[in-house]
Amino acid sequence: IPLVEAAPPLNQLPRLITIEYRARYGLASGKQTLVWVNEGDRYTITSVVSARGLANLVFSGQLVQTSRGRLTPQGLQPEEFWDQRGSKRSQSRFDYGTHTIHTDSSKGPRTAVLPAGVQDAQSLLFQIALTAPPATESERAVFNGKKVRTYRYRVSGEETLDTPLGALRTLHLVRQADSDAEHFEIWLAVDHAYLPVKLSTEISGYDAELMVESL
Repeated sequence: IPLVEAAPPLNQLPRLITIEYRARYGLASGKQTLVWVNEGDRYTITSVVSARGLANLVFSGQLVQTSRGRLTPQGLQPEEFWDQRGSKRSQSRFDYGTHTIHTDSSKGPRTAVLPAGVQDAQSLLFQIALTAPPATESERAVFNGKKVRTYRYRVSGEETLDTPLGALRTLHLVRQADSDAEHFEIWLAVDHAYLPVKLSTEISGYDAELMVESL
């Protein structure tokens, strides 16, 4: 009988985490608040972004995303994902029985294939923290509210990052970009449960950066 290798133990996170970031979107600036709540084998992650200036070209008002699901021995298993950009809203449900993601929005219902181990745009950040440090190269399926994309990462190495919290020892992950994929980089605080303290990416064609202000 072949042996089944057990999943490595997850890192421990507090039941409640609030991270506040200074946000930059192109020439616009703003704030993002990221809240993690863990109750037994259930989790909720809420992200609220408010910005000024050119961000109105990206979304009007606030951008709110919520992920809810289960905490398993392998990490997070998202079950619901909400995305609200001003007056535009969508709600997605992860059906692991049929391996399908069902989304309802103002554009009507749609479905997508649910790959094994899929994360959504918010659960991804805490899944990385729970399972860090990652392998030198890794691959994850990520649902962004519209479709599933494959994120391939490599570990760039350790860096000391100057932040409003002081100098932090971080692990720098870089997305291996395909020709049509936006860049994505994340810095994990090694001495703070590998939580994300800086992110760099693109949103609707604008360069975007988040830098931690409080944790």
